[in-house]
Amino acid sequence: MLFKIDKYIIKAFVPSFIICMFAICGIYIVVDAIQKIDDFIEMGAKAFTMASHYYGLMVPVFIAQLFPAITLIAVSLVLVRFVKNNEILAMQVAGINLYRIMLPVFVVSIFLSFLAVINQELLIPKLAEELEKVEQTTFEEKEKNNILIEDEESHMLFRIWTLNTAEETLKSLYVIGKYDNGRKKFTISAEQGKWTDDKNWLLFNVVKHNYDESGNWVAPALQMDNYRLETAMSPTRLSKVDINAALKSFKELKELRSKEPENPRFSVMFHSRVAYPLTNFILLFLGIPVVIGFERMSKNIFLRVGISILICCAFFVLSYICANLGNMGILQPILAAWLPVIIFGCLGLILFDGMRI
Repeated sequence: MLFKIDKYIIKAFVPSFIICMFAICGIYIVVDAIQKIDDFIEMGAKAFTMASHYYGLMVPVFIAQLFPAITLIAVSLVLVRFVKNNEILAMQVAGINLYRIMLPVFVVSIFLSFLAVINQELLIPKLAEELEKVEQTTFEEKEKNNILIEDEESHMLFRIWTLNTAEETLKSLYVIGKYDNGRKKFTISAEQGKWTDDKNWLLFNVVKHNYDESGNWVAPALQMDNYRLETAMSPTRLSKVDINAALKSFKELKELRSKEPENPRFSVMFHSRVAYPLTNFILLFLGIPVVIGFERMSKNIFLRVGISILICCAFFVLSYICANLGNMGILQPILAAWLPVIIFGCLGLILFDGMRI
């Protein structure tokens, strides 16, 4: 009997998940297309072809970003149907507790999480370069933000907050120069920069730190009103920004983290990627008890579904806040990535353990 119930629950959950996935991705695409409507109008007859190509590449990215929410909503809809039809009550009368009823949902969720990891680590990195090209050629802006690129010829790593390709200027530049052995040779921070006719960057309000071949800082720090940086990294080459780090695989994130250890952003992303598979189960531990485990809270099942979605939103809001605090160096990268998981994970386990089985 249990095997038949498992099959029944799985057959109810999988179609619901697929429908939710297409529905939520569809809404996401419509909202994004509205924001880009001016660009599509300028394309004229090519708009439909370009939009189809672009959003075809974006669907795996949407799924990766929204996968935990899709799972929670799909499970909530299935449970709503079961509760309205008194199927949960019938299973409990037959001697099956809620934990056992939810077992096939968690088993399928483990399988779906495995597919989500494959999507994030194998499929998205393969599509990332093409997606970056489409975004640059179709939705190009004069200003580009948050650029990280390496000049392998000069052994320099560039971090640029804002690059204006039309005016050939930049704001908030940080450069790490390296010896041939890979150790840090110098660092340069500048408030502004201008590409000159001499084919190099004229930087303003500059602070430069030098290091010996052992990586030790050589005093003093040099403060200069302007500094001429010789490099082949022109505005054109800088505008060909590296692929968005969020689209990179775990291995590529690890390499970026080692290349720029001073930048906490990649460490935060690295640890967040490690914690990502747990997000799906945390939201299930939070959402399932609210929907079916606490009937005394409200007889309105749809209200309980709404509360579970609000809890989901709260988790993502806290994750966003912690990630930004980690990027600014206020929180340690490990803490920034794992604090939401720890807080909501503990809350989810308490709620799940407290269900009326």
